[in-house]
Amino acid sequence: MKPELKRFSDLESLSRAAAEMVVEAAGRSIARDGRFSLALSGGKTPRRLYELLAGVPVDWKKTHLFWGDERCVPRNDPASNYGMAVQALLSSVPVPAQNVHAMPVEIGSPTMAAGAYEQELRSFFRGLPTFDLILLGMGPDGHTASLLPGSAALDEKRRWVVAVDGKGGNPPVPRLTLTYPAINASRQALFMVTGKDKAPVVDAIMKGQASFPAAGVSPLDRLVWYCSD
Repeated sequence: MKPELKRFSDLESLSRAAAEMVVEAAGRSIARDGRFSLALSGGKTPRRLYELLAGVPVDWKKTHLFWGDERCVPRNDPASNYGMAVQALLSSVPVPAQNVHAMPVEIGSPTMAAGAYEQELRSFFRGLPTFDLILLGMGPDGHTASLLPGSAALDEKRRWVVAVDGKGGNPPVPRLTLTYPAINASRQALFMVTGKDKAPVVDAIMKGQASFPAAGVSPLDRLVWYCSD
């Protein structure tokens, strides 16, 4: 799939454009299916987007939220992707509790938690996890979600969710992550990437010359990259 690339002058303009894409995807999905499934990303970059989404016209009662990856830390830990989303978005919008599908890092081992989340996806989608939109970030090493360079998760062809040891991540803690089979079943994917240090990786991926993990993302209908310094 040929990606769409748009560059922005700063995080604010990038986030506003991303919010518009989320609103459009939500409206289209709800009109078609009666619901909108959105997979959230973690890290610092999407926080401003989540704050903006708290004030846009999305039918939150028909919106289901999922996560692309999660650190195996308590939900009140500053490193928790779920915790950041609660602070920036969930605490300000009327999403029904049953529509929030957080990765269950609090149960058992990471491997058990990965299996439980995959089962939740299977129960919800009753087939491939066709997220209407998945939000993704990218690290300077080209990783996305918690698909880290050199990880065995990159070669996973069957499972939708796996546990990874997190070595090389920031912070280097065990994590859960969606795999390519789950990510690429999404209808649309939106990368939000900030930082000059990531520009060479983005350029390499755009030229089709990269073996970075982020280059393996290929959703069903549309792949968008929003980038800024």
